[in-house]
Parts: sequence; structure tokens; C-alpha cells
Amino acid sequence: MDSGRYTVIASKDNKQIKRCAKLISSRKYRREEGLFVAEGQRLCEDAVRSGLQPLQCFVVESMLEKCAPILERSEQVFLISEELAAKISDTQTPQGVFCVFEALDNGRSLDTMKWQRVLLLSSLQDPGNIGTIIRSAEAFGIDGLILSADCPDLTSPKVLRSTMGGVFRLPIKVVENMEEEIAALRQQGFAVYATALSEKSIPMTELDLSGKVAAVIGNEGNGLTQQVIDACTAATIIPMAGKAESLNAAIAASIVIWEMCRP
Repeated sequence: MDSGRYTVIASKDNKQIKRCAKLISSRKYRREEGLFVAEGQRLCEDAVRSGLQPLQCFVVESMLEKCAPILERSEQVFLISEELAAKISDTQTPQGVFCVFEALDNGRSLDTMKWQRVLLLSSLQDPGNIGTIIRSAEAFGIDGLILSADCPDLTSPKVLRSTMGGVFRLPIKVVENMEEEIAALRQQGFAVYATALSEKSIPMTELDLSGKVAAVIGNEGNGLTQQVIDACTAATIIPMAGKAESLNAAIAASIVIWEMCRP
């Protein structure tokens, strides 16, 4: 890469460094600025391959050659020290490259997509669970995800890392009112199943999943609210032979996804 294309930053008090660090650490600031930061060569490459344009790149000298294809697409490139990379990074082992992108916005494409298999996540709390679910959804063929607005931020560092780039490729919609979204899906002909234990819960293996179908996964500790359950077509459970009372949310979601998408 032509060294004339980048600007050297040496001070931790540099305004660009402070801005990048704040974008990584603050969900509120990401929303206010309409920006987020991806860290690491693979994640940045996944974002670029998915059509995102880097607005800024912060890179250490040892990564200049490896990340040249990414840096060449960026509007601004800043060369930083390993120490500054450690200041910015959310991890204990900084990967030496950070790219600033505009906030993910696939609203227009979502409005025109023909979804058949949909997974809804209501009030989940763990970023790692969100990331694992996104990976499973992409791997097995879910058409799209719908998240309640109180789920972890999709562009938080932990979620981005755990999705392995899936967040850039899978259509995802964030909604304020889950009950209204379920009602809208049912009006479109979807059968929407709440994954919840109740006297009327139907084992998932007994459901007809051949048409338009959606499933709702609830909070790790409290499950789904009664209002969400009541908004659905019916409640369903994953049959279990052992003595465990419940499954991890990401594991349960992955099983549900497999049942919805298997041939």
C-alpha cells in the first residue's frame, strides 16, 4: 500500500482515537453517530465482501500488507502503534486493524423479501447467544431474524465477533413491539410458534412446518412473556429425554432452526 495514503497517529489523546474507542464501548454513541467498528482482519474482510464501505481504518504497521485490500477501499487510513491498538480494542489480544462503517441498515431489502422461515428473538440478554443464533440461522437457511429492540446491540464487539460475519449477510430486523410483529406475520399467513413450556405446548416434532413458519425464542432467564405467547399461533417445546429442565437459549434456537429448515 502507498504510504502516502495513511496518516500517522501517535497520541492516545487524538480525537480520532477517542472517537473510535467510544464507538466500540458505547451503544448509545453508536446509535447517535450511526456508525460501528469492526475489529480484526477476517471480520473487516467479511464486512467489505458483504458490500459495506469502510469510512476509516486504523491499522498497525505489521498488518499493512495483510489488510491492503481493505485499506484500499477506505476513505481514511490511520497508522497507529500497538499501544494505541490496545487502547482501542475490546479484546485482550488486539488484532491490529479496526474499520469504521455506517450502521447496518437492511430495512429496504427486508420490505421486499419473501420470507418462509423466520426466527424471532424476544428480550435476549447474552451477546454470545445472539451471535451463536445468527451463525446457526445462516448455516441452516433461515430467511431472516427479527429481534426485539432490547436484545444486545448487533454491532457491539462481542456480538460481531460471535457471529463470524453472519450479521453482515443474514437479513435482520429490529422491532420495538414483538406482539405487533407476530400479529403482522400471522396476517401474512405465517404459523408463529412460541417456544414455551405450558400445558398446551405441542412437541415441535409433531408440528407441520411445511408452510410459512416462524418461532419465537425468549429471554434466557424468564422465557417469553405471556403477552408474546398469547400473540402466537400456539406454544411448542423441544422433546427431551433427560432430566434437564431447559436448554441454553442458543442451543434451543439452533434445534428449532434445524427443525424448521431440514428437508
